[in-house]
Amino acid sequence: MLQLQNSLVELLRTKPFGQITYKEITEGVDIDRSTVYRYYNHKNQVLRAAVDVRLTAFASQVDLTFGRMESIDGYMGRLVDSWIALWEESGGLLAAASGLGVEPGPQRDWWRERIGPWIEAVREAIEVARFVEELPKDGRPAEPLAEMTVGLCLSTFNNELAVEHTDEHRAMIRDLLLDAILRTMGRR
Repeated sequence: MLQLQNSLVELLRTKPFGQITYKEITEGVDIDRSTVYRYYNHKNQVLRAAVDVRLTAFASQVDLTFGRMESIDGYMGRLVDSWIALWEESGGLLAAASGLGVEPGPQRDWWRERIGPWIEAVREAIEVARFVEELPKDGRPAEPLAEMTVGLCLSTFNNELAVEHTDEHRAMIRDLLLDAILRTMGRR
């Protein structure tokens, strides 16, 4: 299974997911074809499995909790930096997965489950930051703000981190993204 996932990751370095065939993924491995079909019978299943492995590893490395000694600025900066590192490592894979989440149906439900913990963590941080008066209590529900925040990050990562840039350009994108997030939340 890991060989198939790695084959897909390698193909995504040179082609968009929509142009990759299941046959190309299976040609990149040294496994009997009947064994391949026992685990996956469609390229979307390979994609989903590869994303699940990476997001599970990511979740074990990143604390999504808004800490007591942390400002909302620091918290969001920490999350954005973590998400950028994840995207730099697995951007093609994650961009393909987020593309599956565009159309309603099981693929979208699957993707929403994967980003759900991020949305929930940001929602809780917004509520805590409002409670300690770091963000204005402006009556806007925290859930849509959290969804917008995560959506803004995903969109930016898919557009900006999927292509080569200088370190300075990436730093500028990070700072602009963080500023946009905090402004959306009512900060600054």
